[in-house]
Amino acid sequence: MELSERARSILAILGAGTNYVPAEKIAAEIGVSARTVTREMHGIEMSLMPYGITLLRRTGAGFMLAGDAEDLSALRHRLDAAADAQCELSPALRRSVLTTRLLMADEPLKLFTLARLLNVTDSTVSHDLDRLQPWLAAQEIALVRRPGLGVYVEGTERAIRSALVRNIHDHADEAELLALIGDDEDRQGAAHAAERALLGLVDAAYVRRIDTVVAEETAERSIPDTARVGLVVHLSLAVRRMQQSDAIAMDAGTLAELRRTEDFNAGQRIAQRLGEAFSLTVPEAEIGYITMHLLGARSAALPTGAGRVDNFRLVQIAQSIMRLAGEKSGAPLLRSRTLLTGLVNHLAPALHRLKLGMDIRNPLLAQMEAEHPELMSLARHAVRAMEEEAGAPLPSDEIAYIAMHLGAALTEAGGDRPTVRVLVACPTGLGTSRLLASRIRRAYERIRVVGELSSLALTEQEVTRRGADFVVSTVPLPPLPVPVIVASAFLTASDRAQIDAVLAVCAPHSEAEVQEKPPFAEAMADIHRLSGAIHALLTGVRLREDVQVQSIEALAETGAHLLIGVEAAEEFAAALLRREQIAPTWVAPQMILLHAQTEATDVPRFGVLRLAQPLPYGYRDVCTALVMCAAVEGGAVEKHVLGQIAAQIGERPAFADILAHGDAEEIRRALEYVFEEHFREVLERLL
Repeated sequence: MELSERARSILAILGAGTNYVPAEKIAAEIGVSARTVTREMHGIEMSLMPYGITLLRRTGAGFMLAGDAEDLSALRHRLDAAADAQCELSPALRRSVLTTRLLMADEPLKLFTLARLLNVTDSTVSHDLDRLQPWLAAQEIALVRRPGLGVYVEGTERAIRSALVRNIHDHADEAELLALIGDDEDRQGAAHAAERALLGLVDAAYVRRIDTVVAEETAERSIPDTARVGLVVHLSLAVRRMQQSDAIAMDAGTLAELRRTEDFNAGQRIAQRLGEAFSLTVPEAEIGYITMHLLGARSAALPTGAGRVDNFRLVQIAQSIMRLAGEKSGAPLLRSRTLLTGLVNHLAPALHRLKLGMDIRNPLLAQMEAEHPELMSLARHAVRAMEEEAGAPLPSDEIAYIAMHLGAALTEAGGDRPTVRVLVACPTGLGTSRLLASRIRRAYERIRVVGELSSLALTEQEVTRRGADFVVSTVPLPPLPVPVIVASAFLTASDRAQIDAVLAVCAPHSEAEVQEKPPFAEAMADIHRLSGAIHALLTGVRLREDVQVQSIEALAETGAHLLIGVEAAEEFAAALLRREQIAPTWVAPQMILLHAQTEATDVPRFGVLRLAQPLPYGYRDVCTALVMCAAVEGGAVEKHVLGQIAAQIGERPAFADILAHGDAEEIRRALEYVFEEHFREVLERLL
């Protein structure tokens, strides 16, 4: 059950009798004030409700438990089991419980109370506190001992939250915490270990209720299991603190910035459902902390302010890391475009979290330190510019992330790996195929995407020319000489299962592939078309806010007017709708991509529509619509440039956030970075 030791002691006293027990009598037995006992009763009452037991109150008489004899007996067994578990605590787990009690306490704790809780002597508790003091200090929390008053901690709300979660993770690994929220009976031992890490704070049934809310509200966000566990643990502790009526605060500036993010809306929905489930009023500050977890879970960036680092500075920091690591390792890391892109995409959210004091956890830290100490040492040597930007030394968890990026680049520099060749197709060959290809690259190291094409251009001859082992398409295709998988642009679990099945029977290509350079004149023609397309998009990007529409047809018409103008808008809107009828293109939660080809333009165009009110569409709501068009006579170069926009939304959630919330200049700067990277890659390939 989700009860503190104090609450368990109160319940043990109430459960031992059949009459009302005054608060004063309970207080005398457990060594606290009658007021403290009364304050505990609300949390106790909420915790008892799922078990069919009612807490009765009577003025002048006290408190009493009411329920079936069987339910009351079951309660006594649970309390006895909890007491037995506490008797078996190892010294490390005992100190973990002690740490959590101090961090969760709303008043000073007496040594004899802690000693009784842990079933040890006062001197053992004092010795444990001596050992905990340096750990707490490292978390920016002070341990205060006052003779006659007790022991307590002092620190900011953010520091206490971070320490609570880190303490739990230090004593229960990801597999154990996953078992706690799962239903796999084969992992009950792991689940028990996790319950011990949360001993006296969170009941497993409550954790699963919270996890259900989180899972349902983040179903479309592709949040990793480890991030989901972190959020569930955070919310479990937060619910407990709210039940204790603890004050929860966040500075106004950070909260104002968080309100601008799409994730804040998701945080509000989670908070509302938690309030209903546990009869709580969730303060807005708590919604802010939930939003931080959601942003961190999908590596998203905050809006302007709150420590955002511009793209130019991110590239500088990434290149500094690559240069220092290359000099020390002797590998040509500065030439790796993959490493540069990966580092830049990682640095933006990582620096935001560091500057905001958010906790960074790497579940592979212990493995990296044990198995790859040389990579950890290389990363520590290389992150000087990142530490300068963060204003503090990097935690080991973040060092491990940098080490993982460097390790992947060093492996690639050491030789070619066997790969399976895949073609990706969508109806137009514009945005959807690039988005899907991006997600495939991120999910599968074994796959090499050898092209993104329109479904009409994907012929048997094209498959043979590119040597594709299979095709992944967003729409059904006619028979081809290789397997065809029809998948969503979001690459769902069922899509990945289909790909896994085909990969299992594909023989990877181990030969190194030599890319032939085109003739110089042909290369220069491609570069000319590429620079013209990029210039047209950067100078012509358009943003319209507070758009009032009531249907997808009206949205398409508004998008057509935004990009094409009045004369050809009707024809282009019809083309957008024809593409939508094949399959809606959701590129992010509440963000849709409308795209088509048209004869009304000879250059690619791009615009953003922000709706005044969410537009119900299918089973989701549209808040932002991206609109892009390509010329019918345009070539592959123009389509690839437009496709880069869709691909970057999949690879960089921070880019999607800028499109959803940034102003026109922020959008243009973000596009500049996207196109600059693409331009450099094309130059390297052509010349």
